[in-house]
Amino acid sequence: MKYLTIEGFESASGGTAGKKIDTFTAQVNPSSISVSYGIGYGGSDDPQDGSIIPQKKYSGCKTQTVSFEIILDGSGVIPENKAIKKSVKDQIELFKKTCYYYVGGEHETPYVKIHLNKESLFKYNNKAFFARIDTFDITYTMFSTEGEPIRAKLNATFGGTMDTQTESSLKDNQSPDLTHMITVKAGDTLPMLCQRVYGERQMHHEVARVNNLISFRYIEPGTELIFPPIK
Repeated sequence: MKYLTIEGFESASGGTAGKKIDTFTAQVNPSSISVSYGIGYGGSDDPQDGSIIPQKKYSGCKTQTVSFEIILDGSGVIPENKAIKKSVKDQIELFKKTCYYYVGGEHETPYVKIHLNKESLFKYNNKAFFARIDTFDITYTMFSTEGEPIRAKLNATFGGTMDTQTESSLKDNQSPDLTHMITVKAGDTLPMLCQRVYGERQMHHEVARVNNLISFRYIEPGTELIFPPIK
């Protein structure tokens, strides 16, 4: 069985993880994992200039969050992951070291990668990115006769964070600052394709000029068009 794993790193820049701090492995996999996504839109929600419904203008993706609860057990009742032989107290300390404690040299808390069955829980368009802990709380549910905790529940929430190099590599495939070659399909119109590439239909005059089109109103399916970068 593959267990939920959290790897902590001192830094994350240029798409590469810095020095590894430690790895926390769950003794038992979470019974559920909550993943939240969101989109941010600029502008006002109030209608402007007499519009019936205000337009939503894309401004960016909100932070992806992942939340889960894991059980920490030192009583011997939960034998699933036999590799975990640490006490509850030591497991909690390892969790804090991996993703919570301040990294002095970097003046930051750790960057983490969270995996379950080798799959990253933080992905955008199949590209993994880093996360950082937002909140966590610990509930102790059982103690030994000496007062030591022998079972606890750890609830944690992580927020994704994408370095500039990873973000750039994701944007490059669709960036209007790059030259695009598109093969026209039945039903395509030049203004529609310009909207897709540039976000502006009005660019069709410039694209028609670059491709020496006599008319932009009808383009034979199968025609290859060049969409130059925006200057």
